Amino acid sequence: MFSALEKEKIKSAILTDFILSVEIVIIALGTVIKEPLTTQIIVVSVVALLATVGVYGIVALIVRMDEFGVRLINLNEEDNSISDKIGRFFVNALPVVIKSLSVIGTIALLLVSGGIFVHNVPFLHHVLPNIPSILVEFAIGLLVGFVVFLLIQGVKKMFKK
Repeated sequence: MFSALEKEKIKSAILTDFILSVEIVIIALGTVIKEPLTTQIIVVSVVALLATVGVYGIVALIVRMDEFGVRLINLNEEDNSISDKIGRFFVNALPVVIKSLSVIGTIALLLVSGGIFVHNVPFLHHVLPNIPSILVEFAIGLLVGFVVFLLIQGVKKMFKK
């Protein structure tokens, strides 16, 4: 039913959506962490539901963008009509959008994870006070991400043998 490339695209999109949804839930929890437990549960549940529906909805639109473009191109028999131009725009834009989202998503992931560490580890909160916090959060996120990457690679090598 699906080609290997389509299956890989779907798998990648689902993983990206999951990570983005978790980031949003963590941010939501961080905003209500000092509230009563009932408030935390309600707020995080509502945000998680909205984030999941929103994120998956947007990704579904992006993944189907090229198919919509092809339908616009095939809408009429005329060559170079406005629907053809718009359709070609959507078809050609999809690879650029996906590559851009991967870069933007990676930067967002590093900033959010770095921010979580900086705001919850007192030592990190006061490190490099003269540098803008967004740069510190990015650097901490990058450093922690690299350490986690190395740990995962080490575990993979240990279990491959």
